[in-house]
Amino acid sequence: MVEKILEIFFKEYPLDGSYFTIKVVANMLNLNEQTIRYYEKMGLIKPSRTPTGRRMYSLKDIAKLRIISNLSKDMGINTAGIEVIIKLLEQIEQMKQKYEEEINTLKSKLEYYNLNYGDIGLIKYKGNSIKIKENE
Repeated sequence: MVEKILEIFFKEYPLDGSYFTIKVVANMLNLNEQTIRYYEKMGLIKPSRTPTGRRMYSLKDIAKLRIISNLSKDMGINTAGIEVIIKLLEQIEQMKQKYEEEINTLKSKLEYYNLNYGDIGLIKYKGNSIKIKENE
């Protein structure tokens, strides 16, 4: 169950502008609209709003609601526990993005050094792998 939650949370959702109303989301997830509003009030989800104030849910919001529903219904975790889990997942996601950016920066620098200074004999970057030559 934990693996499924992590898979849902960390999946890359397309930013194609697909948004859904609370009624559609409630039907999709078999949740009461009031329950979804409660989760929003608790700060567990933050849907976008139209200029008229209508809630619009992205695919990421829907995935988060699925997780919340599974934690609540299937695992019996209360709202306070769900809040802690969601915050931890969000922190992990932020850290993951930060480290991916740092790795990409380091790969770019290494590629730059290899291209501009040639093989310095210690480190070589090619494709997705970094090879370090051992001292002889």
